Amino acid sequence: MLALLAVAAAVATLTWLLGWWGVVVAALLAGVLLRRRPGGAWLVALAAMVGWGALIVVDTLGGRFSALALSIAGVMRVPVPALLVITLLFGALLAWSAAVVGSEAGRVGRATRPSA
Repeated sequence: MLALLAVAAAVATLTWLLGWWGVVVAALLAGVLLRRRPGGAWLVALAAMVGWGALIVVDTLGGRFSALALSIAGVMRVPVPALLVITLLFGALLAWSAAVVGSEAGRVGRATRPSA
């Protein structure tokens, strides 16, 4: 649970600072750190959904979200709830794939280190 909240906070913060690339950066680092944990990439994907969900809630409370969501949903011809699901799934898929890459890079880096 602590790892989930930490990764969600990192995803939200880095998304705020870097845009959607923040998800990739946070997930790569989390993938390296959680490489020994079974299902680590799935945890990172769930954390990305939580982090982006928190950002959506902040935007909703600020009053900016409904007009933007209605506009984008109208252009894409999808209902607003579907747009929210698509948005959260996009973040989760980005995070999952970056976490898998980070996990494998961490394993390869650890395996190829010369022993002293």
